[in-house]
Amino acid sequence: MLFNWLIATSIDEVGVSWFDFYSLGHICFGIGVFLFFSLFYTIPKHQGKIPIFSLLFVFICSLAVLITWELLENSLFIELGWKFEGRADSWQNITTDIILGVVGALFTWLYCYLVFEKEKKLWLYYLYGLLAFGIWLIFFFIGRYITYWYAGLYA
Repeated sequence: MLFNWLIATSIDEVGVSWFDFYSLGHICFGIGVFLFFSLFYTIPKHQGKIPIFSLLFVFICSLAVLITWELLENSLFIELGWKFEGRADSWQNITTDIILGVVGALFTWLYCYLVFEKEKKLWLYYLYGLLAFGIWLIFFFIGRYITYWYAGLYA
């Protein structure tokens, strides 16, 4: 079915379809990675020091981590037996995962600019990040539950 090709509705389609329950987790990952690298920008700037990173460099570091994650996930993690279902993702799924991670990082960059750069509220920026990360994780677990339930693994 076309719908299953686009969105995984069974365990066999996870990692093969464009979107699966892990897709939401990649948004969380993009948010989290950008937040981590932005510490090297926001904290020094908040203290009046010259930061070693710019927000563009923070984004580039985030993108590098997202791509590296996909490479590790589809090579090393398979070898170690850590990969879900033990198979490599399709190129469609890998592409979607990277794009969604970038979306999470871009929204965090935009929020950093609006709240930290303009308003100078460091605490509000990191509060957003933690809340956004947590909310997306909740959506991830709901998506995982729905996929497992649809596959008959939960009664």
